[in-house]
Amino acid sequence: MKSRRSFFRDFIGHAGTLVDEARGVEMIPLNRLRELPPDLIEQIEPVFFPEIKWELKGGMFFIPEFNNGKDLRIELDVNELKALNYFKRHISLKNAALSISSSTNQPEDTVYQSVTSLFFRLASLRICHPLKVYRIDEAARSENK
Repeated sequence: MKSRRSFFRDFIGHAGTLVDEARGVEMIPLNRLRELPPDLIEQIEPVFFPEIKWELKGGMFFIPEFNNGKDLRIELDVNELKALNYFKRHISLKNAALSISSSTNQPEDTVYQSVTSLFFRLASLRICHPLKVYRIDEAARSENK
């Protein structure tokens, strides 16, 4: 169960989004971030929600009592474990993949796929989000340039 503080923080965040949308500024929900243009996805700098207390346990991403008292466990591969360290430092998805790729001699595309997939999964679970706020109308304008 969520604390009162996190409930009000979420409520205020949603209220701000609704005010922007009422003004005609449409926000991208976290589970729709994949719809951003590829060049914007590369620039995303991950940030963890501060109220989410996670830890690594033997190659597992672990959050106790995450959903209705149930623990969340996500088994991570080597690239994903390394990616989490870059996420903690707000390094862009592209730069994180480049660094991991160069240190492991793996193809950059393979590593980038792994890094972005992990980010999208954590974002859809509301564990992390992009540092920058993305709006659908801004993304569409940048894609059409």
